[in-house]
Parts: sequence; structure tokens; C-alpha cells
Amino acid sequence: MAGKHRKEKVVRIPTKHQLSKWERQKKVSRIIIICSAVFVVALIGLVVAGYYMEQLAPYQRTVIKVNDASFDMVYYIKALDAYTKSQEDDVVKQLTNIAETAIQQGAVVREKAADLGISASDDEVSNGIKQLNMEDNLVTRDIVKAMVLSQKIVEDYCLPKQPTAADTVEVQAMLLESKTMAADRKQKLLMGENFTLMASTLSVDPTTQSKGGYLGWLPKGYEDYAFKGSGDLAFKDTMYTMKPKEISDPIFDNNIEKPFGYWVLEVIEIDQTKGRHAEGILCASKEQAEEIRIRLANGENFADLAKQYSQHASKDSGGDLGWRVPGTTQGMLDRMIASLQPNTVSDVLRDDSVKTKGGYWIVQVLNNQPDRPLDQDVRDKLADKCFSEWLNDQAKNARIENLMTQDDKDWAVQRLINSRKK
Repeated sequence: MAGKHRKEKVVRIPTKHQLSKWERQKKVSRIIIICSAVFVVALIGLVVAGYYMEQLAPYQRTVIKVNDASFDMVYYIKALDAYTKSQEDDVVKQLTNIAETAIQQGAVVREKAADLGISASDDEVSNGIKQLNMEDNLVTRDIVKAMVLSQKIVEDYCLPKQPTAADTVEVQAMLLESKTMAADRKQKLLMGENFTLMASTLSVDPTTQSKGGYLGWLPKGYEDYAFKGSGDLAFKDTMYTMKPKEISDPIFDNNIEKPFGYWVLEVIEIDQTKGRHAEGILCASKEQAEEIRIRLANGENFADLAKQYSQHASKDSGGDLGWRVPGTTQGMLDRMIASLQPNTVSDVLRDDSVKTKGGYWIVQVLNNQPDRPLDQDVRDKLADKCFSEWLNDQAKNARIENLMTQDDKDWAVQRLINSRKK
């Protein structure tokens, strides 16, 4: 029996053309794979780069430079956090400039204190952080170190430079609103009336009224550091020429502020819709207001007198107060205007809702003492001034660059507020 014939599988040998085509397909596939990989890598890179640029880079960007020291946004946010601990969000937004200044000044103090031979140990800084109940980190250590150094500069460098004594007078004073009143009160004092009682009753300066006129010992050249009131002492030159128990003539003070004033008013038009059109002159004293009222009655021009004497903002427009609609406000001025008859100059009207400047001092020297030791409070204030001047000088000579924009500050504040909510 004849054997079966097996059909042999025919293997076709690819032609050169087919081989060439396959090779091209493989190359195309490899190119596609490579391009896809490159695209994926590039896409990942873009995502990472975008995340870095939006989330990480702003934190690492230098925002303040002081000489060779650089401070990035992370440092600034932590400093802002330290200076505004427990503050409301709105307050934080208002303190961004303070944080910038504190970083700059702190860097100057830490660098320049060494020039004075002053240093702060790690233990002093650590104790300061504990006392202030602050988190212990690089930023808070910088802050506390600057505080410790500043205090040492005040105590060890500035305080020893301050005078220890000065010619001093013991003074009492009162402020009266007019020259006539001041002259009258001087005469009553000379006749034996009590200065303390009079000042407590009549002085229109809150400080001297509350103290019965007593200002204590005022050292020559350092009066402003010893005086507990506000502003400059207009009589400080006079008091050193006076003898004990002597009472001064009235001394005019154009800068002292009083919590009241006196109006001379006139309603010049009335309209059912617009209300009352008024003009006014605000005076510092009743005496001055009475004099102006008399001058108006004698035919002088209201606008001219307002421009010359009024202490109200309307003086530049000749005292024109504009149209005032009764009942729209509860201000004292509007109530005054609402009560006036048209085209008639008002009586002198006192207004306790305004402030005016100007008054007359009466001064009495109780004692004087050459080279009296300065109070420690005065020397401390002088030392603080010395430190401020030293710090300003050092800052002027330092290379300080503030690279922060308002957008940077807003960004930092928002990041800090968000972090506090976590």
C-alpha cells in the first residue's frame, strides 16, 4: 500500500520589498512609542513645573535682602505669623509692612550689635522664646535675638551716654481759652485764690485739669520727656526765668487743642427741598466769637472774616456750610442751624463736638533746683531715643532691598490665613 503523502507547509520567503516595508513599519512604531513617551514625560514635566512655579517657587523666592542676608517668602510668612499671633484676619492684612520693617531692622541689629561688643547667647534667646510663649524655630530665634540685643544696646550702650542731672523747676499751669480770662484769673491768684482748685475747675487742657495744674519737676532741655501731656510746652522758656511763687503773664499757645469751639452762624437761604443754606465761623474762644459777631453787625463781610478767623474746614470757601437738611443728621451744628431765623447772625453758640486750637497759659513756678538728678523715666526715654537714632543710622548705611510687591503681601497673607484654619 502506497504511503500517505504529507502536505508540506510552504514557507514563503518575504521579498525584499516586503522586508523593506516591515522595517519601515517597525521604525514608525518605535518613533510613535518614543514620541508618546516623550510627550508623557513632557506632560509630567509641565505639570511638575506648573506645580513648582505656582506652589513651591513663591515660597523660595527671596523677598528681602539686608547686606549679605537673604529672606525668602517662607521666612516672611513665619515672621508675619509671629508678629500677628491671635490677631484677626483683617488685622493681619494691616500689619504686613510692620513685618517687613521688623525683618529688616532685626537683621541690622543682629549684624551691627557686634560692633558695640554686644551679643546674645543661645540660652538668652531660648529663655526669651519661652517667656513669650513662641514656637522655637529659626524665625522666632531671629526675632527674639534681635529683641534681646536691642534691650542690651539700650541698657549697655545708650543709657550710660545720657545725662544724669539738669537744672529743674517745679511747675504748675493751667490753660484758659482767652487772654482776658487768663489776665483776670492771674489777678485772682495774686489776691490769694488757690491755683490747684482753679486749674481743676477752669483749665481747658485735660492734663492740667486732671492734675490740678501740677506738672511736677521739669528738667531744662528735657521738658518734653518729663511732661506727661501732649504737644510741646509753649511756656518752657519762660518758666526757667521765673522765681519761686511767681505767676506768669498769659502765654499764648497757638498749637494746644481744646475739645470745643464757638460758632457764629447765619442761614442765608431756605428751600423746602434742599433745606437750609448756612454759613459759619468757628472760633477758639467765646471772646473772639463775640468780637466777630460785633464786626458782622457793623457791616464787615462774613466771608472775609471766615477766611481770616474760622478754624473750620469751610474757611477756604468763606465759611459756606452748604445746604443742610434738618433731620438728616444728629450733629450739633445741624441742630443749631435748624433753630436759626434766616438772614440773622446768630448769638455765639458753643459746640462741644468740635476741636479748636489756641489758648493762654498761666504758669507758676513752685521751686527750682540746679543740677537736680533726672528721673529714671526721663533717662529711659532719652536712651530709647538714642537707640532709635543708632538703628536709623545703621539702616541708612546698610544695603536693604525690599522686593515685595502688594500682590506678594496679599499672597502671603492668604497663605497664612489658610494655614491657620487647618
